[in-house]
Amino acid sequence: MRIARVARSSFTSTILFVALVLLFLAAPAWATFPGTNGRIAFVANRGAASWQLYTMNPDGSDIVQITNQPPTFWDSWFPEFSPDGQKIVFCHDTLESFGNPDLYVVNADGTGLTRLTFDGGDCAAHWSPDGTRLVFARTLPNGKGVIATMNADGTGKKTSLTFDVWVKFWPIYTPDGKQIVFFSTKGGLISAVWIMDADGSHKRQLTAPAFEGFAFDVSPDGQHIAVIDHQNTPRPTAILQIDPDGKHLKQLTRPGSAHDEDPAYSPDGTKIVFASDRGGAVGAMDIYIMNPDGSDVQRITTGLTVACPDLNCVTPTWGAKP
Repeated sequence: MRIARVARSSFTSTILFVALVLLFLAAPAWATFPGTNGRIAFVANRGAASWQLYTMNPDGSDIVQITNQPPTFWDSWFPEFSPDGQKIVFCHDTLESFGNPDLYVVNADGTGLTRLTFDGGDCAAHWSPDGTRLVFARTLPNGKGVIATMNADGTGKKTSLTFDVWVKFWPIYTPDGKQIVFFSTKGGLISAVWIMDADGSHKRQLTAPAFEGFAFDVSPDGQHIAVIDHQNTPRPTAILQIDPDGKHLKQLTRPGSAHDEDPAYSPDGTKIVFASDRGGAVGAMDIYIMNPDGSDVQRITTGLTVACPDLNCVTPTWGAKP
């Protein structure tokens, strides 16, 4: 995800959060929970002026728009299914707070839209395996990006898990709930994949500086992390996998000069869905699926985006069948 490609809170200004999102030129991460394969959620503008949230079948059929939010140019909604496949959490700004998103949750059929935060700058949330908590990226009033947790219904205290000055983004629980994978610029790096215990302790860097890595998802069995290379750079990005201990880095896609982004495992672990501009149309991010070893790549949708210069749009996520 180029969350600038930037990091897909409260701000002292809109520019602080936009600068963060623009900082990550390649982008985010989720964890898929085990289950029977359900629908895929994604963000698109489909020829319209506004981005909205959609779901579809895994073969690209039956595309259904499930939100009708006010018009916005904010494409970085970063949807994520709850473990039971019944809800989707996402971030969205408002006409009054452009570039300062908050967290929302909606039922997978589009009913029950609820705003969870009112800080401005809360985004990229992911559910705990039991569905009771969310871990998310939060921008503090001083502009510092931290990882925080809160109750999944938005009540109670928000607890920060990171505290240093380096940007953190895209936190993902492992399927057992014991660890969190995340992105960090710690040490002045452009981008690196890190892992820590769920309480914020024992932080360890998993990828080398030259890799410029960003984690998107953890496989349902917890054995692999789907990552991309060259985050926060203008270079092409490929999808790779790495073990949670940082070993056995394996390249899965070879997009040439294109950008393969946002890989997410299917709940049964047999497929990976991802977004890519490899189709050739300028500004077009289409959705593809492939086997978890990178074979049998198939495009399942086209025409989802009018323009997506930051590559933070679409961001597919695969939910379990409720």
